Amino acid sequence: MRSKKIKIKIILSLIFVIIVIAIILALFFFTDIFRTNRGAFFRYLRMPGSYLKILNITDFEDYENLKQTMPYIRKSEMIVKSSSNIADSSIMDKLKLELESKVNNKTEKANYYITIKSSNTNLFNINFAKDKNVYAFYSPQISNKYIGIENENLQKISKALSDNIYIPNEIMDIKMDKVLEITDVEKKHIEEYYNLLKNNSPDTSYSKDSNSIKINEKEYNTKAYKLSLSGEESANIQISLLSKLSQDSIMMDFITSKFKLLNMSNEYTDINTLNIRMQEKIKKLKENSENAEDISITVNEYKQKNIQTEIKVNQNVFLITHIEENGEEILILQFNDKYFKIGKTSENYIFEFGYENDGIEKSLEIIYKIEGNIADNNVSNVMEITTKNGIKKVNYSYKDNISFTNDIGIIETFKENNIAIINNYPLEQITSFIIDLKNKINNVYINIGAQIGINLDPIFENIN
Repeated sequence: MRSKKIKIKIILSLIFVIIVIAIILALFFFTDIFRTNRGAFFRYLRMPGSYLKILNITDFEDYENLKQTMPYIRKSEMIVKSSSNIADSSIMDKLKLELESKVNNKTEKANYYITIKSSNTNLFNINFAKDKNVYAFYSPQISNKYIGIENENLQKISKALSDNIYIPNEIMDIKMDKVLEITDVEKKHIEEYYNLLKNNSPDTSYSKDSNSIKINEKEYNTKAYKLSLSGEESANIQISLLSKLSQDSIMMDFITSKFKLLNMSNEYTDINTLNIRMQEKIKKLKENSENAEDISITVNEYKQKNIQTEIKVNQNVFLITHIEENGEEILILQFNDKYFKIGKTSENYIFEFGYENDGIEKSLEIIYKIEGNIADNNVSNVMEITTKNGIKKVNYSYKDNISFTNDIGIIETFKENNIAIINNYPLEQITSFIIDLKNKINNVYINIGAQIGINLDPIFENIN
């Protein structure tokens, strides 16, 4: 009997120990009670790629893949649904854009026919066409033949522009799946830089506070874990990071390859050029470490998730907001007064870009969804587009119908007598031609406005 009681006590003791261990583990993994401010900060500091998974529109992968392998015809229509606080709203509300496309990505050929109407009156017609690496447009109101470019040696055109606009030497299609792709080896290397930051910042740099932040008009009470670095502290860490990075061939290749996919300039896509810039930055920091920028990074924890990261470098503020609630997800990237927002619901994707200019808020919002399915060959893209300029607001409605078929008809091709390829001419002629083209477009644009009773300002100013 006594032996049985001892066994029961042992079992109860073991159960008690297991419960205590389970509670401790739960507190460790699901709370921050046993974590230092440094430990909690790095628990919630996330890699940029983890935020951008929202851009993986996996629902549409089959549709996008089919567009690359099967010819299709697209018929689209966009109307002005409403316009408010605009003097010419009664005129704008009659505008309609019609687009018919024939695309065969396997042969790298496409035609796009665009018509802009007011009620039933044609205001403007323009055709865009692609044939391999040649892109061109034709409008009878602007020219008597196609005006095109070859997708090579594009910097020759950028030299002819007086707008200081960067144009890469060759424009590549941006494929977000490739941009967001990170191999396991690259992830391990990225983790090393997180550890370098973690191990080279003193304990006194970390702090904890309560914070209240607003996301889409809703208040969230968060725990804020903050890393604050003085100019000299940030200089030492930057020197360590840049020195390691400049000798890390895997990460240098990773960075430059991603910039290439985004059509960035040579100073970011060439490893040697980027390395030289890093060495210059290291030298500058070593010579003037006391003048380096103060840096602070704050992660805001809500329900054991980082819902907002704030990065301050002197007076510049960069915010990354990411939250998933009630089946909805939102990501907001904000730099000072400019922001880009991506929202995801069960039915729609929401894209919004906005900024402030001379105290006037301007924004563009697109609510997007796809209807139909590939099996029934009735895919449609549907968008509600809203532009705001201060108190002025215009709402557009867009819908298209896509038919995948081998019978798309004839796609117009270019011949020597029906196209002028701009970057085949000397620089002086290109410069003169672009000036004439801008003037022509301005005249056509103003005349279209006069035709429907609107006074329009030129699209291009200070042309010469």
